[in-house]
Amino acid sequence: MLRWAYLALLKPPPPNVCGSPYGPPVTSPKVQLSDGKYLAYKEGGVAKEKAKHKIIIVHSFDSSKDLMLPISQL
Repeated sequence: MLRWAYLALLKPPPPNVCGSPYGPPVTSPKVQLSDGKYLAYKEGGVAKEKAKHKIIIVHSFDSSKDLMLPISQL
């Protein structure tokens, strides 16, 4: 009984999913892919009219779409 109570206290709460009633709001623009999943993105840098090049940053598992390189501000 003591073991059960100990394990019950150490169990983390369930995660809050974005867009769910108790989760964080969905604030990023997103596109729906052909398999039904969504892909969120973020644009940054200089205005499209003044840009000479397009730089696309693909992040890995340990970063997020909010990562911006300083080169995009030049």
